[in-house]
Amino acid sequence: MFDGTFDGFLSAVFEAYTRRPMPSEIVEADNQQHFGVCYETVKTDPVKAGRVRRGIRSQMGNEAYDNAWKCFLSEHPERGNFLYRYLRLGFQIQRQLVRSLTDERVMTVNKLAALVSREAGHLLQFIRLGETETGVYYAEITPTYPILPLVMPHFAHRLNMQAFVIYDKTHEQAGLYNGHEWMLTDAATPHRPAYTESEQQYRRLWKTFYDAVAITERINPKLRQNFMPKKYWRNMVEMTESPPPRQPLLSEKKNSPL
Repeated sequence: MFDGTFDGFLSAVFEAYTRRPMPSEIVEADNQQHFGVCYETVKTDPVKAGRVRRGIRSQMGNEAYDNAWKCFLSEHPERGNFLYRYLRLGFQIQRQLVRSLTDERVMTVNKLAALVSREAGHLLQFIRLGETETGVYYAEITPTYPILPLVMPHFAHRLNMQAFVIYDKTHEQAGLYNGHEWMLTDAATPHRPAYTESEQQYRRLWKTFYDAVAITERINPKLRQNFMPKKYWRNMVEMTESPPPRQPLLSEKKNSPL
């Protein structure tokens, strides 16, 4: 059994290859275990995990490693066993693994990896960052899978020196970028500073433009959902109500020439 982390899983794979006979399965500690089966908990070891990671890359290739990593992010209850069988095959046939598309073990991992990749690809298009009063840009997402590790490098490269936070409400995880490097941290719902007035104005303008260019007679909600899945709408500026304009303060009204 492993602790539910990817390094924990790789540590379990390392230990599996030191045992004779080899274990028949690798499961997470929180998963239901089978009656009458003897389980042993494997402690996460970064050194052992690193050796397995390098072995996968060198013997099976980067594509096989990426598929394994994305499959793990699917959070499927049986991901440990799926990946264990996938890697055992990979260590046997090495770089032929990614071309063995009809093998059930490969098909299972590829299918889960594709689901995660597709959601990450959607969010690269649909994440809407906004400027807060602290100068840090902020966005919230509600993905099915914990895809922050896949999208953070893209936005860190795009925004370059601009600090930002992307918060995954589903998994209570935040991706932080300080203008130089990014990191992930577990967090309950953070306190988001208010958006700046200029940000709110941009949002109103974008919402107005989006509504104005729409052709009423050609609106097709079903087709729109095919291109822009409905589950992402709640975090998209163009699909939410426009923020109301800021009301002038009393002192501003007195100083107004009108």
